[in-house]
Amino acid sequence: MQSFNTNLNNFGSLIFRSFLLLIFISSFQLAQRSGNIIGVVNDKASGDPLPGANVFLDGTSFGAASSLDGEYVIRQVPPGDYNMIVKYIGYKEKKIAINVKSGSTLKLDVDLEYVAVESEEVLVSAQAVGQIEAINQQLSSNTIKNVVSADRIQDIPDINAAESVARLPGISIVRSGGEGQKVTVRGLSPKYNVMQVNGVRMQSTDRDDRSVDLNMIAPNVLSGIEVTKALTADMDADAVGGTVNLKIGSADEGFHSRFGAQGGYGSMANTYGNYRINGLISDRFFDEKLGVQVSGFLDNFNRNSDVLSASWITNRSTVTEQGSDLLLTELEYATITDRITNRKRAGGGLVLDYQLPFGKLFLNNFISNLSENQKEVWNGIYTNGAFSAYATLSEASNTVFNNALQGEFEFSNIGMDFSISNSVSSQYRPGDLRMNVGTEQGQTGTIIPQGFIARESEPDVFLNTISVSKNLRVTNFNTLKRDVNESAQEGLLNFKIPYNFSTYLSGTLKFGGKFVHNNRKNDETQWFNTPDRVHVGELFVQLLEDSVWTDLGLAPEDRNLGIRAFLFENANYDVGDFLSGKEGINTFFYLPNTDRMKIFERLAKANTVNDNGIIYSAYPIEEQPSRQYDYDYSRNLSAFYVQTDLNIGRYVTLYPGIRYENFDVDYSAYFTERYGPNTFDFRSTKLNVDTINTINGKNWFPQLHVRIKPLDWLDIRLASTKSIIYPDYRAISPYRYLNTFNNPPTLFIGNPYLKPAISQNYDVYASVYDNKIGLFTAGYFYKEVDNLIVASSFKTKDASTINNMMLLTKTQDTQIDTWINLEQTSFIRGFELDWQTHFWYLPSFLHGIVFNINYTHISSETSYPFQTSKKIGTGPFAKTVFIDSSRAGRMPDQPNDILNATIGYDYSDFSARLSFVFQDNVLISVDRTFDERDAYTDASYRWDFTAIQKLPWVQGLQVYLNVNNISNEPDRRFISVLKKLNSVEYYGMTTDLGVKYEF
Repeated sequence: MQSFNTNLNNFGSLIFRSFLLLIFISSFQLAQRSGNIIGVVNDKASGDPLPGANVFLDGTSFGAASSLDGEYVIRQVPPGDYNMIVKYIGYKEKKIAINVKSGSTLKLDVDLEYVAVESEEVLVSAQAVGQIEAINQQLSSNTIKNVVSADRIQDIPDINAAESVARLPGISIVRSGGEGQKVTVRGLSPKYNVMQVNGVRMQSTDRDDRSVDLNMIAPNVLSGIEVTKALTADMDADAVGGTVNLKIGSADEGFHSRFGAQGGYGSMANTYGNYRINGLISDRFFDEKLGVQVSGFLDNFNRNSDVLSASWITNRSTVTEQGSDLLLTELEYATITDRITNRKRAGGGLVLDYQLPFGKLFLNNFISNLSENQKEVWNGIYTNGAFSAYATLSEASNTVFNNALQGEFEFSNIGMDFSISNSVSSQYRPGDLRMNVGTEQGQTGTIIPQGFIARESEPDVFLNTISVSKNLRVTNFNTLKRDVNESAQEGLLNFKIPYNFSTYLSGTLKFGGKFVHNNRKNDETQWFNTPDRVHVGELFVQLLEDSVWTDLGLAPEDRNLGIRAFLFENANYDVGDFLSGKEGINTFFYLPNTDRMKIFERLAKANTVNDNGIIYSAYPIEEQPSRQYDYDYSRNLSAFYVQTDLNIGRYVTLYPGIRYENFDVDYSAYFTERYGPNTFDFRSTKLNVDTINTINGKNWFPQLHVRIKPLDWLDIRLASTKSIIYPDYRAISPYRYLNTFNNPPTLFIGNPYLKPAISQNYDVYASVYDNKIGLFTAGYFYKEVDNLIVASSFKTKDASTINNMMLLTKTQDTQIDTWINLEQTSFIRGFELDWQTHFWYLPSFLHGIVFNINYTHISSETSYPFQTSKKIGTGPFAKTVFIDSSRAGRMPDQPNDILNATIGYDYSDFSARLSFVFQDNVLISVDRTFDERDAYTDASYRWDFTAIQKLPWVQGLQVYLNVNNISNEPDRRFISVLKKLNSVEYYGMTTDLGVKYEF
């Protein structure tokens, strides 16, 4: 059998090499006796280029799609007479008789008329332009792709790039502070998708996984967004959900500029302090050879929110009335949070391009920064009588930076493009200050009236019934500093060679490769002072002089009380209209004086204490949180591929290809151990992954796309692709934290033995289109994922369960938290419906209606491992055994249904748009034992409205209005199918009024 397989592989390799040789010979011979056709497709009225136009020679397999600049190239056309046909949805088809001569290039620019044009003065309406561009770019793609066009983005821009992407089919977003933050594609978590800027990959903005925040990018600097859902061999193979490419264009001919400014109102903070300023300038120099485009943005938005949340426990002995298979859940505690958040975004791009006789060079530069200042106050009230609270003051700065030197060249009939890029992501938190408050020892924090059964109540009733004792102490101050940096240097080279075997059989061979070096480092440090539980803290409090207490606003005699919580309380703290007054809760039980928190931190950092002759810092570094999350990661990845598009007549195109990727990882982290019961009884040792397991891999990815166009108005696409999921940075880390003083002992440990997960993907899509229908698409997708990586928690004495990475005590079981590869296959399936149309053919004022609607249904199934225990025997010799099992559930972050609908209206110089988004519930966390404790978001909907009016006094001047979250819909989360409230968060409505000027 092995000999047979070897012979089969050799035979296949021979056939493949013979095919490549045939293409090279064919390309060389035909280049000597064929001609080329080049040109630009433009809008006749405006002169603007039309991207995605379908240009082909009737009755042959020769054709091309126009680029973003409207340019098209048809190569290696045998000499003779042809009818060249140019099609663009929304425009009148054009047929031109041409003659192609051997060894020459025919230059032919084409102007198309808008289908509704009756005179030269009529232009396409504002929103219709963006819709038409997106439709044609989607149809001209060689894969399954959705597009947000430049005109759609610039016409009425969203608050950030995530919101712009979210209107496409199959896309849902993870929100933060009421605005979109990360993108989920086809129900697959953000970490399973790839984000790019002009084809250069953005680095992760998360500490632990590979996801990227898009809320840090304002869409004003973008010239388009593409979401590719089925991979071709020239794309990175780890985009299991999809690849989102944010495009920044280059300078058009002549001088262009665009500026905007807006101010806004946020109802949650009742503030008018929101603003945004943006601009773009471009021009071309030296006979239009050098293009320069500069863009930038600066904004400030309040993202306050109010949160009510609850935790529920499962009573194993009681069942609900809904059925014996559902366990009763009872209230464990309720929390209330007041979060004051201010976010500032700043960034921009510089794009230089230079036209050469044989191609073009680009220098793309893009930077974006999101800075956040936040104050958070949290109260936790427990049904067992406990109470805790905390307050945090934090600053965060996330920066992404991409720069790339790229080129596109034509040498005879051979095309070549390259990219040399550097991509950086930085996450920096200079010092998050936190103060924790708890109950006095032996005292009750939460006072529950006699006869009131707290566990059987709802959170709002519970909070409005109880009261909180004043016997509270400050239990801990700590300050966390975090610095996460990732960079990637990439070199990429591609070649394209056109070929044809006859008039009805032609195509393009594409091959190339890339090399990427990644480096990522996380460094965390935490300082602390525990005034009432740690000796150093007690000494510090005693040594504080009278003047210090005065600085804190306290009387000197107050120090005799120790650090009581009321000393840091603020009676004037105002939480405003908490939860928008809709949840019946208006009381906070502890509200802090954050100025005193900062004073205490400063004093503690500046002082030392003498403990029996040993000098300690009053704010020492805490070993465990300062080492447990530190790591240094580097990876080298090389890839090469070969693919072709083979046109068989006008109606069938094949896109077969294969990709090879090879990677190796170097990784160091820390083994932190608690070796004693005291606060400083920790030690850390640096570990390198090479001493545990070598992390590398080689993978082949066959990709096949088929496009069939049996009719002028029908496009059918089939795809079979393979992709990969690399483990999260945290999951594959060699880190470990062991605490033998817990009962039972606990071990948090990464798993360098993890394998990448492999996904086999299938897509079937059909599109119907013409000038009246617009574009209607229906598609089905299906994925099978092997070796999916999930978190796992279990108890054991057996070190083999953690690949013998360290010894475990044999006297009792150790609680393990780690990651594993699932043995079971996971499945994702769903269908998408999408309709984009413009009612230009309706009478009178109705022809200004532009309509977009898409619906996605998704289902998935994966396994979640869990462990149960069982006692065997009775009395002192009873033995506890652990039973490993698993249960089925859907994938995290996957909604069942997504609906997006937008109705726009253009009339003369006025344009308006009303948008509706519905997102069904999403699984956000999985309980390791009981599905009754799984957490879901509630189904949510959101209404947004935008209007824009051109002003008659100055050409190019416009005023616009944005109203987001009109009905102030909160985000709700529930526990289990019983819909026990997990949390409700209100963000409020925001309104922006702005002006744009373009010349």
